[in-house]
Amino acid sequence: MLQPTPRTYAVNPVPPSPYFRTVQFDVSAVELANSTLVKAEFRIFRAPNPQARAAEQRVEVYQLLMPDEESISTQRYIDSRTVQPRAKGSWISVEVTETVKDWLGDTEKNLGLKLGVHCPCCTFVPSTNNILPNKSEELEALFAGVDDEQLRQMQRPGQTKGQADVSTKKPQLILTLLPSDRVENPTKKSRKRRAAAVDSSTCSRNSEQGCCLRSLYIDFRRDLNWKWIHEPKGYKANFCAGSCPYLWSADNHYNMMNPEASASPCCVPQDLEPLTIVYFIGRTPRVEQLSNMVVKSCKCR
Repeated sequence: MLQPTPRTYAVNPVPPSPYFRTVQFDVSAVELANSTLVKAEFRIFRAPNPQARAAEQRVEVYQLLMPDEESISTQRYIDSRTVQPRAKGSWISVEVTETVKDWLGDTEKNLGLKLGVHCPCCTFVPSTNNILPNKSEELEALFAGVDDEQLRQMQRPGQTKGQADVSTKKPQLILTLLPSDRVENPTKKSRKRRAAAVDSSTCSRNSEQGCCLRSLYIDFRRDLNWKWIHEPKGYKANFCAGSCPYLWSADNHYNMMNPEASASPCCVPQDLEPLTIVYFIGRTPRVEQLSNMVVKSCKCR
């Protein structure tokens, strides 16, 4: 595997906007003749802003797009991170593999990345039962290599250069490349996944074998129209199905002698696991664990 190589050709927007930042990278030097991009990671250093009013902000990362006749959107959402603008500086990392693949396929699509503040269009106030429109919120998180001038102006008298100098912490685009002959074919990979899915713990839906675990994936938006869950986008819920062989136990013998006393054995879940979800109340993220959401094994009962 080739070692990831940082690309630090960041472009500072002129003039800077109080509501968002843009960062652009030159990927024209990336040679893909005998290599394949397997992962791209965008890293940017958030510097502390002691003058920030917001204690916490949700920074969203977008891919800037060229508008066309079929699409009005000029950006595509990639991911988001919750940051504390006044806290000690730290690196923010976001995977941008699909975005970089677009850039490598067509250099004209490389308009850069945009960092902005998540701002819902409205807020529901339960006490008054009203919906209030929100105003745009300024991005108070500061980033090295983008907000250097503002960071220099904020440097306190007597502060050593090393304490405030973040000039070495430029935005980075870390690319992981593999020789093309070592990259697994997607078709073969999907076949392996399908084969792996039919193992000792799961069975095919069309299988006529006895009680076993069947695979079921639920997409929150598409299947349930749940838009309030931020992560994950979906999960493997699974379910139990199949016939239960008649086992001669005391209970089964009682059922045979008294058929109206209770139902025949059924294929039911045996082990259940919780699912951790992330959702937002206003701009505040919440983490919650929903119990008994994932079926792990089945039994006849």
